[in-house]
Amino acid sequence: MENPILRKRKRKDEDATSVQSLDVGSNTKSKKSRRSILRVSSSLVNLLSPSKPQKRNSSGFKMPNSPAAKQCISPYKIPSPSPAQRRLTRTWSDMMAGGSSVASMTPQDIKRQEAIYELYQGEIDIVEDLNNVKKLYRDSMLTLHLCTAGELSQIFGPIDDLLPVHEDLAQRLQRQRQTDGTMQGVGQQILQWVPKLVVYTNFCANQVFGKALLDEKRSDPAIDDFLRRCQESPFSRKLDLWGLLDGARGRFIKYPLLIKSILKETPHDNEDAPLLKQALEQLDLIIQTADTCTGEAECSFYKSRLVYIYDEQRVPEIEESKVLMCHGHLRNNKGSKLQLFLFEKVAVVTRPSSQGPQVYRQPIPVTHLVVEDLPDGEIKIGSFRNAFGPGQTAKNVLRVSFTDSKMGQSHTLMANDEHDKRQWMQSFQAVTSHIVKVGLSIDRDKK
Repeated sequence: MENPILRKRKRKDEDATSVQSLDVGSNTKSKKSRRSILRVSSSLVNLLSPSKPQKRNSSGFKMPNSPAAKQCISPYKIPSPSPAQRRLTRTWSDMMAGGSSVASMTPQDIKRQEAIYELYQGEIDIVEDLNNVKKLYRDSMLTLHLCTAGELSQIFGPIDDLLPVHEDLAQRLQRQRQTDGTMQGVGQQILQWVPKLVVYTNFCANQVFGKALLDEKRSDPAIDDFLRRCQESPFSRKLDLWGLLDGARGRFIKYPLLIKSILKETPHDNEDAPLLKQALEQLDLIIQTADTCTGEAECSFYKSRLVYIYDEQRVPEIEESKVLMCHGHLRNNKGSKLQLFLFEKVAVVTRPSSQGPQVYRQPIPVTHLVVEDLPDGEIKIGSFRNAFGPGQTAKNVLRVSFTDSKMGQSHTLMANDEHDKRQWMQSFQAVTSHIVKVGLSIDRDKK
């Protein structure tokens, strides 16, 4: 007699929720009536409630699985879309519709008031944006312990210095408003105000570092979730955080155009005309200084990310460089992806690595740099194995090498397209005279 085989009865697997099912969503990329900041802040508090850390059970005791407990676990759902907060796009004429003063004005006077009003309204808008960035992004991230104060200082830069500058111009223009709705005598106010824009020098120079840290922090699910929720909220107008931050820089570099628009509609005999010209001259100098500092900061940032394999690659020209002329991705004749950094004193070819751009072969100082503009079809694409076959030929190719081949190896590089190659050649021409057009055998040194 055989004993019956006793088998355990199968139970239904109630644990249907896995870690992979908890999808936090993808990082989506995304101008208008205004709402009270207090209202927006209140809605944000309700939207962003900090989650408490869960208590861990001891290793010797495990809670049994229960259906009721599992019902509490649900995948993350993106908040339902809410209407974006849109700003009014009224012009000065719209605001003055029905007024008796407009009918007696010349077309040039109307255009002048339109230009002044555009400058004024833009200041009101940028003040609102900066307040939102400070209170609803930066301060909230600090309160929720998403970032340290030092990290937020790097991401947002000296944003506290910008707000008083824009508030000041808005108040200055408002004080020049007459009873008939026009703004007069704005030239002196703008001239006195322009020097305050020097605060943008540090703000713009910090952006390359702030953007890099923000991108790094987005890998934190909590920060990514916070930023996406804010972007889906009405106060952001569907702009991401960097779109709002970079909007301040965009406003800064737009001032010459705005002031020129006012000057264009200002009669030559008007007292504002010479004052606006002086303001433009000062503004150009400030923007040039900011541009120089931003370039140096960008250069310093990319130099700090270079990864060296050998000490011989640390040529002094890299440290001495202050300007990054151009950088971008190219491919070699084997199809491998490379990145070229052209500083004003050295060309550095890198390849991707987990630590950062890894210096590939020996950097080429511009004093020893030769650039060859190769014709299409001259170079074959592929490995050595396919070199003798009817392989595909490359287009938009250039070669960088040393004047003396004993100093290091050359690089044959393919640009993405004809326009890309042209940009590279123009950048090379700015730093070296050793440009060779292969096929025509033209060396600029021999001209």
